[in-house]
Formats: sequence, structure tokens, C-alpha cells
Amino acid sequence: MYRRPPMPDRLRNFAARHARLPLVLLALVSLASLGARVGGLGDPCRSPCRSASDHLLIFDEAYYVNSARNIAELRPPPGSTYDDDPLGDDPNAEHPQLAKLVMAGSIELFGDGPFAWRLGSLLCGSLAILGLYALVRAAGGRPWLALGASTLAACDNLLLVHGRIGTLDIYAVAAMIWAAVAYLRGRPFVAGALIGVGACAKEVAPYLLAALALFEALRWLADRTDPRARLGRLAACTATAAVVFIGLLGVLDAIAPPFADATQTAVTGGPLAHLAHMISYAAGQTSPHGPTGIASYPWQWLYDYKPIDYLSINPVHPTGGLLHLHASVHFLGMMSPPIVLLALPAIALGLIGLRRRADDVALLGAAWSIGTFIPFELESLIWSRTSYIYYMAIVMPGIYVAVAALIARVPKRIRPLVWAAWAWGVAVLIAAIVMYPFAPWPS
Repeated sequence: MYRRPPMPDRLRNFAARHARLPLVLLALVSLASLGARVGGLGDPCRSPCRSASDHLLIFDEAYYVNSARNIAELRPPPGSTYDDDPLGDDPNAEHPQLAKLVMAGSIELFGDGPFAWRLGSLLCGSLAILGLYALVRAAGGRPWLALGASTLAACDNLLLVHGRIGTLDIYAVAAMIWAAVAYLRGRPFVAGALIGVGACAKEVAPYLLAALALFEALRWLADRTDPRARLGRLAACTATAAVVFIGLLGVLDAIAPPFADATQTAVTGGPLAHLAHMISYAAGQTSPHGPTGIASYPWQWLYDYKPIDYLSINPVHPTGGLLHLHASVHFLGMMSPPIVLLALPAIALGLIGLRRRADDVALLGAAWSIGTFIPFELESLIWSRTSYIYYMAIVMPGIYVAVAALIARVPKRIRPLVWAAWAWGVAVLIAAIVMYPFAPWPS
């Protein structure tokens, strides 16, 4: 296996004197991200904001929060999604129940309000940022490189938004990151269990298996060792993920029975029947004549095309039906443009480095990005599957890792490249501030 070139003496001495500094900064980055996501957690809300129904649901919260309310046996507000479905059931049967059950438990503990709806997303967002640090370290990366990947995640608008609204994606992302950490640390059964749990939040979590398979294949090409150990790890991880997913889904079905709102029928027959219903529902979500509205082709995500306006409110120019709101908001389903700008070069670096036996960090970033993205592209090409830019949420961890590895490889002796890297870092920070959901709207 390739050994990284040693650090220059000056950097080695600095690292030795400040061995704990990356962890301290990681804690600060995580806390800053949490603070940014907690800020305005109850907004937007209709003045005088006295009840849960005065708080606006953001984007797909209309489905998942109301489903959680239903599971908690609270009737959603009249006229809203799932307002006439059986109480105690999960009327959002097209997705597994885990994340919605977490929201329902929070509602029972803390009451029906924004804190309860979004608490799980807040926690999972922080777990994802911390997990990226652990992931880079597990792949052999140095602490400062790991800190860089976590910082990029904290600055990315897509993770920030999904890390503070009550949707499913961030639950799956957090589980996938920690599953990859376990896998790289030689614990394939733990990794498979975490993938199974993540799949019970949103069924895209097993796409990580494709990324891990690609990573193992690329590593084999680099060292040409006996592939049986690699295949054994993948098989153990995959089998465990399947068993945990089906078993946990059966438990979730018993706690919150799936109910198909579209046909007003209960989904019976156990977890396999529920899985069949989810697959059938997904198969029906197609755009044979091309994407319309907020939908987009997966290849368009690679340059941030078709961002989704989750919710925009400008009190100076209020939208009809949204009068008397006391907050200016613009929730965008969109990745950070400076990060996406370097995504393809960073992935290419990871693949090119294979020929030079580069370290595993860039390779992991490339494998994750490609392995989790390709399934969406194939679904679009083969079945005309409808897709949206926020599906990139599970791809972005690989891009954070790959881009961090790219920036870390900027030659220190070439001053223009160093200054360009610093300028890019400033652009990432500016993008995070400008795209922040509660950044003031111009009047």
C-alpha cells in the first residue's frame, strides 16, 4: 500500500505541538453549525404565533410532520395532508417509518411544535458533521484533512437546510456516514446494521453498498491483493443490512401500521409486502417526457442546476396567503456553488491518484460520490424516474471528502495556487452566509 510522503518538518512540529487543536476546532465547527440550524427554528410563523398550526411547514414537512402527528394520534390541521387518515397509522407508507416515528416520539415528549418536528434532524446533522471527521480518519487521513471535510459539510447549504427541517434525508445521511466509518474500521456487521437502520429512515441508504463495492474494487486495482477478504466484508455488510432492514421494518410496521393514503387502504402482509408497496410507488414516479416543475435530471445536479425553492417569504413584498409573517426566509434546496465547482476535479483526482497509488481518502471520496450518484442516473435513464436536486444529500459526503483532499494537495510552493485555495475557502464561507435561510432579503 502506498505511504503518504512525510510532512515537512515545520508542519510536523506544528502538528505535534497542537495535536488536540483539530478536535477543538471540530467541536467549535459542530457547535456553530448547530447554532445556525437552531436559529429561527420556530420560523416562519403567523403572527401572533400561538399554536402549532401557526408555524408553516417547510417543503416535504407537509408529508412527514403530518404523518408523525398521525402516528402520535394527533389529527393534522383541517385541509392539510393526511388530515382524514386513521390515527396511529403511518399514512406516508411510500417511505419507512423510522424518521417519522422519531418525530412522533418527540411530539409526545415536547408537544406538537417545531422543536419536536425538527429535533431529530438537528441531531442527525451534527452526527453527520462529526461522522465525516471520523470517516476521513478511518480512511487514513490526517486530523486537519478530516477537519476540512467536516467544515465543508457545515458550510454546505443543502446539509444545513436538511439538518434543520423535518424531512427524512438527513437521517439516512448520518447513518450512511457512520456505517462507512464502521466498515473502514473493519466492522462490516456493524456497518451493515447501520445501513439497515438508515434504510428504515429512507430507502436510499443502501446506495452506500455500491460506493463501498466501488471503493473495494479501486483499492484492489491499486494493490492487487487477494480479493476474497474484500468480497467477504462486502457480503457480510450487505447481508446484515438486508436482515436488519427487513427485521426493523417489521417492528416499525407493528408500531405504526403503513397506510396508503392515495388508495385509502392499509398495507398488510408484513415487511416484504410493505417493501413491495414502496417499490411499486417509486416505480410510478416517472417523467417519460422529461422533468417538469422542480424535477431535474441527475446529471444536472453536477452543476447545481434546478435548485428548489422550499419556501421564500419577503415581508416587504408578501406572498398571497402568507401575510402577517414576522420573518424573512428563503429556504433553497441547493448545494454550495463553490463546493460543487470543485466536485468533478476532486473526483477525477481521486481516480487519477489510483495510478500513482495515492492514499485512500481521495479514493474514498471519489468512490462515494460515484457509487451513490450512479443509481440515480441509471434510474433516470432506464425507467425515466423522477428525480430532484435534494437527492444529492446522500452524494455530498463523498464530495466533501474528495474536495477536502483536493485542497489539501495544493502544492505549498506554488503561491498562486495557495492564494487561490484561500480565496476559494472564503467563497465557501460567503456562500454559506448568503444562502443562509434567514439571511435578510433585499427590500
